[in-house]
Amino acid sequence: MRKHIIFCLSIALLLTMSACGRSTSPNVTVNATTGTSPSTSPATVTNPNPPLQTVYGIDVNQFDSDIGASNLAKVLKLIEEAGGAAVRIGGNWAGTEPSNGMFNWTAIDRLFSLAQADKLTVLFELGNEPVWDATGGNTSAPPIDCNSTTASCSSVKNYVTALVNHCKSEGLQYIITRNEPQNFNKNWVGGSAATFAHFQQVVFQTAHTADPGIKILNGGTEAVPLSLEAIRSRLGPITPYENEVSAFARSLYSNPQWCDSIDILDIHVGDHGPIYSPQIVDASEKAVTSCDGGRHLPVWVTEVGYPSTPSLQNSAVYSIELGGKYRGGEVGQADFLTDTFNALAKDSNVTGIDWTFMIDPNTAQTPPPDSSYNKTFSEGFGAGLAYSNYETKASYQAYRNIAQGT
Repeated sequence: MRKHIIFCLSIALLLTMSACGRSTSPNVTVNATTGTSPSTSPATVTNPNPPLQTVYGIDVNQFDSDIGASNLAKVLKLIEEAGGAAVRIGGNWAGTEPSNGMFNWTAIDRLFSLAQADKLTVLFELGNEPVWDATGGNTSAPPIDCNSTTASCSSVKNYVTALVNHCKSEGLQYIITRNEPQNFNKNWVGGSAATFAHFQQVVFQTAHTADPGIKILNGGTEAVPLSLEAIRSRLGPITPYENEVSAFARSLYSNPQWCDSIDILDIHVGDHGPIYSPQIVDASEKAVTSCDGGRHLPVWVTEVGYPSTPSLQNSAVYSIELGGKYRGGEVGQADFLTDTFNALAKDSNVTGIDWTFMIDPNTAQTPPPDSSYNKTFSEGFGAGLAYSNYETKASYQAYRNIAQGT
């Protein structure tokens, strides 16, 4: 469902994947606030508003075979026990609206009930549309009636309206439109950046009509600083698809329809570490501010991830970008988490940070010998704070130390 731990989102192999105190309330309302960015960043955004406390969350793929409906309660409890205040989780539009206008809220009701029991705020991703509403029957493509810049998007409006009206009393406060649409071969198949900007605007306007207080996130699209472009050039030729991905992202950041339809800028810094992750945030803030007429947005970094798998930690990519610093299996992952979270939390615009994932998406601890470099990294191999058997790692304690301020 998500791309993780891939080098340089808009320019690299495909897409990537703190010492402030956590919020004491699960009902976090994020207001626009900015601060001074690190001196190593390519842009500086300032605002006199005081910084908010950082909200710490964890990314959960409830459809992973290691989790599923039967283990969701256990996973959310692990987040709560670690001191997390939020969970980023994908919804299942197809299961919720199996036929046009006919809704089954059972799974979503259970999700919000479990989250409320553990005092977790839900960052709810809409998920792909049902087959009956999918262009060409491909649920990773745009919805049939939302596949042009002038489309009615009536199915999207109907679902978002029903979702917000049904779930706002259950704690729905945040909606993520669709994960990483710039990875258009996977998440917006056959669609353009312009059609996604229209989709983003429809979700934004529809959700706010149903609940003016709701917050809409953009699904993890970031601008890449020149420092990372320089590193990417050392890794070999850039593929045509990588160039198209970069163009897609740049198109969104220059489209006011998209930029004006975001309440919280959702950024994925993935495995870029404590030096480059803040630079990605700064570059993205500068880009969206130039696009939306100077409106300052709070930032939620919804994907930070790094593997505990030694063979991956020793990769050429990490040797170049991280200087080979974060090695040693669990210890290297824990140190990466601590350093990156602390670096991001220094930016007062960053009001939320999520780790990807809670549970490893892989059952084997060694990547298959025939698994390609890109595939292994893109699937988030070894990135969980716990193994697939739910045994927690050193990084789980590192997360707890930061989230609980210890």
